[in-house]
Amino acid sequence: MNPTIPKTMKAVVIDKFGGPEVLKVATIPVPKLGEHEVLIRVDTAGIGVWDPWLRAQGMGGESFPLVLGSDGSGTIVACGSKVKRFKADDHVYGFAFGSPKGGFYAEYAAISEEAASPIPVNISIQEAGVLMASGLTALAGLEKLNVGEECALMILGASGGVGHVALQLAKRLGARLLAVASGKDGVELATRLGADRAVNGHAAGIEETVRDFAPEGLDAALVFASSENLMGALKKVKKGGGIAYPNGVEPKPKGSPGVNVQAFDGTPSANAFKRLNDLIAKGSFHVEISRTYKLEEAAQAHRDVLKHHIGKLAFRIQD
Repeated sequence: MNPTIPKTMKAVVIDKFGGPEVLKVATIPVPKLGEHEVLIRVDTAGIGVWDPWLRAQGMGGESFPLVLGSDGSGTIVACGSKVKRFKADDHVYGFAFGSPKGGFYAEYAAISEEAASPIPVNISIQEAGVLMASGLTALAGLEKLNVGEECALMILGASGGVGHVALQLAKRLGARLLAVASGKDGVELATRLGADRAVNGHAAGIEETVRDFAPEGLDAALVFASSENLMGALKKVKKGGGIAYPNGVEPKPKGSPGVNVQAFDGTPSANAFKRLNDLIAKGSFHVEISRTYKLEEAAQAHRDVLKHHIGKLAFRIQD
């Protein structure tokens, strides 16, 4: 390993599953690099809405101390002997969900080269730090629904971490978009990002808004936030149309007879990264980071991520 790389690093770790209080900053060894892995000096780490769930109960098979953090960005400082796609000093963003070597809540992260991607030229390294999980999930949902030109699409949760990315990708694909966002600030974000129509999902009259937007019915709906109050809006997806949602969304969306309802996951691969990056590169693109935290503020960050916010929350590792 490069002699300029330290042997230890600062990271947020947990020694047991539990509430936000189990998060602590510790000095631990820098991850050892596998032959197909890259070592990243982390700049920004995304804080996922699923992170508190992983902190509380894990996925099974984890070892302690455990470093969370599914996605992040930074600069490659070392490459394994069989890495072909990257070199030292490349700026990348990556995915570390379920990695046995830990995630991005740290000064350094080691991930497979297949879980890393060059950063698109029109977004910053900070924006890229919260993009990977959201971007892959958004892209997978749009592809599941075959969204294309003039598709009348509704996105539920359009101002959230995944939803506001999906909104912009959908417009790249030519969709007519009704964004159901959260709160006044969410509606403002969705409008600014190009939604043809944006409405507050907590307000009354959503079904009438859908009917006005698509009198003959919606072609598709992409669901990142679900509630019983929004089920009526999903009934406006017409026969032969589709509803898609990431695994984990509750309550599970329901459609009318003849509507295909399907769950999906965003899965990292070099090909998926290329499709995502190519779409992002088509024009100006914005990744909303509504608040950043220091690693020492991890417990508060985990409380805040479960409260109302737009876009994503993030740790800034490097000043």
